[in-house]
Amino acid sequence: MRTRDHRINLMIAVECLHIGGAEVVIQRIAQTIDQRLFNLTICCMKVLGSIGDSLAEEGFEIIVLGNPDNRRVRYLTTIKLLKLLRSRRIDIIHTHTTDAFFEAAACTLVLPRVRLVHTFHFGNYPHITFHRKWMEGISSRFADCLVAVGNVQREQLCATYGFRKRPVLCVWNGVSVAAKHDGWAFRKAVGAENHVLIGVTSTMIAQKGLFDFLKVARQFRDEGDRVRFVVVGEGPLRAQLTAARRELDLEDTVVFTGWMENASEVAVPAFDVFFQPSLWEAMSIALLEAMAAGKPVVASRVGEAPYIVADGQDGLLVDPGDIDGMAAAIRRLVDDPGLRSRLGKAASEKATRRFTVQRMTRAYEEIYQALMRDGPLFSDSRIR
Repeated sequence: MRTRDHRINLMIAVECLHIGGAEVVIQRIAQTIDQRLFNLTICCMKVLGSIGDSLAEEGFEIIVLGNPDNRRVRYLTTIKLLKLLRSRRIDIIHTHTTDAFFEAAACTLVLPRVRLVHTFHFGNYPHITFHRKWMEGISSRFADCLVAVGNVQREQLCATYGFRKRPVLCVWNGVSVAAKHDGWAFRKAVGAENHVLIGVTSTMIAQKGLFDFLKVARQFRDEGDRVRFVVVGEGPLRAQLTAARRELDLEDTVVFTGWMENASEVAVPAFDVFFQPSLWEAMSIALLEAMAAGKPVVASRVGEAPYIVADGQDGLLVDPGDIDGMAAAIRRLVDDPGLRSRLGKAASEKATRRFTVQRMTRAYEEIYQALMRDGPLFSDSRIR
């Protein structure tokens, strides 16, 4: 059902809006969606989070359903979501996390007129818990459209859940083209005024390969003032990474800045090289942000990276866990400023051409409109 002004009533639902790739995607969709066509409601199933706070400061209304004092009573969240879907006369609910997907699927049993879209953001299928696999498998049966953020993830999903490939649509993540900051203030803050600065923006979790980041930095340690490494981010492995940095005698070589707001605008412009040694990814927002900022990237060959980065043309790809290969790739860029400039310029041009947030949002808008026009996007004739 539509509002009186004929806009589509769209709800984006997520577990919470803490820092993460899925959450950044939601933030960008909210900021760029065509408000002439869509009436947007944002719903957090549990808590708000820092990205939620930022959106709220921008004037977006965000509804939080969770009760932090009574998190065990799950069915209350489902009832709250059902009431919200009814009161807001929601046409489409677009979920981005497993919990939100499961709750929304339950609600569509009662409100079958509500179209359900789900975007998968996890990038290491089939290596998930049985509980999560069960929830996603059940929920997928009630979805009107399933979306992968990359070709590799799409193949993983099809293998894990037995989907035919065509019903899973692919929408690449997109990022804002970074403003041109010189990054000098950040370089000064991390003591890298006269260094080649190798950096990454990353949550400190196992997926991101930050222990390999430290091992690579160890190979450059004895070069003194020539090279400095920096990790911009925070996470549960902070204590272990700090201990590993100390054991490798890297306290003068590697800087941990902690979490920084707007890191893609404040920190990334200061990097000379963006180095992402992830063990697995779906489609990395941080990698796209670095390319948009015109930075040469060294990235592990995981997830969508081989589709994003043309090895030797707009970045360098290495195998995950290959410490010597990573160090050699970084050394090429440290030793050759001209190569850094060429790869960075090519990366920026590609990001501006293919991976903008506007392109991503328009793709989702087309999906929403097709659902309202044609119904579920599962038959071959309805896939655009």
